[in-house]
Amino acid sequence: MTWKVLMGGSVVTPAGLHEGAEVLIEGDRIREVGHDLARPEGVEVLDVRGALIAPGFIDAHIHGGLEFDTMDASLEALSEISGHLAHHGVTSWLPTTVACEASLLDRILSAVAEARDGAPQGARILGAHLESNFLSPKYKGAQPAECLRPVGDQELRAVLARHASTIRLLTLAPELDGADGLIRELVAQGVVVSVGHSDATYAQVLSAVDAGSTRVTHLCNAQRGFHHREPGVLGAGLVCDALFTEVIADLEHVHPAGLTIAYRCKGSERLMLVSDAVRGTGLPPGEYELGGQTTFLDGHTSRFADGTIAGSVITLDRAVRNMVQMVKVPLHEAIAMASDVPARSLGLSHLGRVAPGYLADLVLLSHDLDVRATFVGGRLVHQA
Repeated sequence: MTWKVLMGGSVVTPAGLHEGAEVLIEGDRIREVGHDLARPEGVEVLDVRGALIAPGFIDAHIHGGLEFDTMDASLEALSEISGHLAHHGVTSWLPTTVACEASLLDRILSAVAEARDGAPQGARILGAHLESNFLSPKYKGAQPAECLRPVGDQELRAVLARHASTIRLLTLAPELDGADGLIRELVAQGVVVSVGHSDATYAQVLSAVDAGSTRVTHLCNAQRGFHHREPGVLGAGLVCDALFTEVIADLEHVHPAGLTIAYRCKGSERLMLVSDAVRGTGLPPGEYELGGQTTFLDGHTSRFADGTIAGSVITLDRAVRNMVQMVKVPLHEAIAMASDVPARSLGLSHLGRVAPGYLADLVLLSHDLDVRATFVGGRLVHQA
């Protein structure tokens, strides 16, 4: 069993900063956090003075980056994305699909299962997020319209059943016929269900919550907006305490004032950061591809030719920085939105905090929030 101790940094907790603390790591777990800890013989001492010791970020909604995409359905693509994410402080992620044919989805989920069960060379894979075929045509966003299906599609349902243990999260539109029944079925299998790409009324969202939905996908985007007589998906996402809500804090998908409203409504207990990053993330402006559709990256956004936003090109470290600098969220709360909140939203009790018993998935940050090093299960996977 290997031992490490990180000494001299400031540990970031959901409650604030623990100055000058030490973090003792035994194997892949955090053994103890505190001051003047007893050190086992042979422990590796890492002096991290001046750094913030934060829980590794968890990106529950990301398609790709550096010319690779989950839709490539290959181990190479998933491995390259994992390595890219580690450079940005992400220690866990959910490879995210777009609506596609059942045969392709089957291959993607097989690749995700194989990559998840292998030794991580970068960020660990927790399972797949299906931004699924069961979405509203009216609010399809960047989803291929020709791949949208009714909830009862038997070919797709067979794929879901075959890969239930690989699917961690599924986004659907709860107003579709039969959606509540599917939600109950998925939740019974351990899948977290999120409301998204949806024209649902406020009452329909609450019905989905009663059926077991616990999240809203990219709040404000590709969903029925707020009206004072029909609060819609947005209203439910803001005020329903049972729902965790994703936001894409690239300052393009949601105005800073919109992010402020979401923060004031949900607080740092229920608001989480996701990237929704696509293939062109980390690359220069140009033409790329999403779900068989051509996208145009201008350096700030990814869009179709008609101007529709098609995913983002942000990374979670920058999203955290935007929440601190533009929305004035306290540092420890912004970091929790990228770590503790997504972990809790996925029912993961061993990730998202720097605390005894948790996996040693950690990111060392400068006080300017630049990533200095990333650890996955106590292993150094990136060093700036």
